[in-house]
Amino acid sequence: MEKLLLTRKEAADVLNISVDTLDELRDDKKIRCVRIGVRVYYSPDELRAFITKEGYVC
Repeated sequence: MEKLLLTRKEAADVLNISVDTLDELRDDKKIRCVRIGVRVYYSPDELRAFITKEGYVC
């Protein structure tokens, strides 16, 4: 079963970027997050949508 939410580190690993870059994308509103208390999470569906929108074929 796929995890419902990924940590910042897990999401950054999926996108092959640093956590700092992920934070910048979040701050620039290019990727949405889920906050539970002070913790920040990302849904796999949101990561897929980001890849589809921002990615390109090389």
